[in-house]
Amino acid sequence: AFAAAAEAVPDVKAATVAPLDQVVTVGGVEVACTGIGQTKSDPRWLDYPVRVEFSNAGAEYLVAAVVEVADTRGRTLLTVSCEGPWVLLKLKTGQSYKISAVLTESPAAGMRSSAVTVRPGQQRVVLQFPHS
Repeated sequence: AFAAAAEAVPDVKAATVAPLDQVVTVGGVEVACTGIGQTKSDPRWLDYPVRVEFSNAGAEYLVAAVVEVADTRGRTLLTVSCEGPWVLLKLKTGQSYKISAVLTESPAAGMRSSAVTVRPGQQRVVLQFPHS
């Protein structure tokens, strides 16, 4: 179970910017922001066990989000800002996390969250913002 403290909205001001198509390390976790154009097919992105995607009710990609990853105790492990529609995370296999996001261009759309337990292969976590 995730602690109630993890319900807080991701802190946009504290977010580390992840430049498009570059790898950064945030809180000890490799993170990549991608999903636009030909670079989204780069085979190196398959090495990331978690792919967080942002979409609207029509399943169209949305861009520009702040993502927070918390552990099962509700402790924030990282907060990252991404201008693309995907955030890739090299999280530990077998561990559980809560992933939350807000759209930086549409904060009124609210926060969306999902719990994920990392397994071998790549898992898609789609956070849908239906009113965007």
